Amino acid sequence: MSCMKIAMVFPIAILGVVLALGNCSSAPAPATGNSVNIQGLAFDPATLTVSVGTTVTWTNEDSVPHTITSDSGSELNSPDMNNGDTYTHTFNTAGTYAYHCGIHTYMKGTVIVQ
Repeated sequence: MSCMKIAMVFPIAILGVVLALGNCSSAPAPATGNSVNIQGLAFDPATLTVSVGTTVTWTNEDSVPHTITSDSGSELNSPDMNNGDTYTHTFNTAGTYAYHCGIHTYMKGTVIVQ
């Protein structure tokens, strides 16, 4: 999405006044629904459904480290993620991908790729 500003100049004697109109912000774009927050020792959302070719980003918002580890296979295999760290993975094949935290194995999540 681009930002467009309209500037209007009104001469007043020797000085000019510029009026800028527009709805531009430096704030980041809202989440697209392809992200998982890790907080409270849980994945949120615990189940995420995405399309083939989607990149999912996990963000650790806890004060303890976590991993993203496939329940079977090696599709998901993050390093230890400290607070504020992210891990991304692009899902190129349809299927159901169950995962857990390798440090806190009771933490479970699923990505369904259609």
